[in-house]
Amino acid sequence: MHQPVGIPLSREIRVTGLVSAFHTHFAADFRYEGEKHDGWEFVYVESGRIRATADDNVYILKSGEMVCHKPQEFHSIQPYHGPADVIIFCFDCAGEKMRYFNNKILFINQRQKQYLNDIAIGAGEVFSPKDPLKIGQDGHMDRSPDTTPLQEQFLKNTIELLILSLLSADSTERQKRVESYALHLQRKSLTSDILAYLQENLNGKVLLTDISKQVSYSPSSIKRIFNEEMGCSIMHYLSDLRIERAKELLAGSKKVTEIAQEVGFDTANYFSAVFKKRTGMTPSEYRESIGVTVEE
Repeated sequence: MHQPVGIPLSREIRVTGLVSAFHTHFAADFRYEGEKHDGWEFVYVESGRIRATADDNVYILKSGEMVCHKPQEFHSIQPYHGPADVIIFCFDCAGEKMRYFNNKILFINQRQKQYLNDIAIGAGEVFSPKDPLKIGQDGHMDRSPDTTPLQEQFLKNTIELLILSLLSADSTERQKRVESYALHLQRKSLTSDILAYLQENLNGKVLLTDISKQVSYSPSSIKRIFNEEMGCSIMHYLSDLRIERAKELLAGSKKVTEIAQEVGFDTANYFSAVFKKRTGMTPSEYRESIGVTVEE
């Protein structure tokens, strides 16, 4: 009698670590400046809509859709025109098959939704509760002292089952990409947001990092996209805005030193140097050219 010999089974997907997993409600005014890290992050919209940033792209996702963020992809999230309920989980997973999820938005079917709910429930057993913003600051959740190896394996296996299901033929038919025109509109929207920020901060110090937090894009992305859309750098454009505002003020009775401060220059000398470089005249010469006399 032959001893039965098992046939070795291949394993394409192997989840090696779980950074965070949670189900949460975002109020309409929730904002998150964004992050990037070494793990994969999947964001599923259970109800409402969200605005999700993925490097240079911005997506509007509705209920039943999930965005996949690959490792080291800058991403952010905020509700879109109202509150939203989402399931988010971040994990480590090796394997060439994971390339499938690069730049993907997927529609989630009923079975996959059950997997997502099981992941959220399982994470509640394995992890100690933590606020989503606190997770972003710490970079991880904390393992519950009461968790068991069986609970951890169930959670790990459920994530792998979800991934395998998403890789199957029935879900590839539901994948979608944002059309180029939609991307064009999003780039225009981003540029418009940056322009509005510059107008609101003409008299203050403007840093790329501040703009990045405001619009939820990485500094490198906003520099490149703004340059492509406007044909100049953000700081060059800001300087032009300040000079145009200074021209308006020079038509009034304020002194040059006051105008310099009002348009964001540290000193009147620096303001005068930039003004002459842009217009070919000093502020005083410009005033003379438009017939305005002010005693400095």
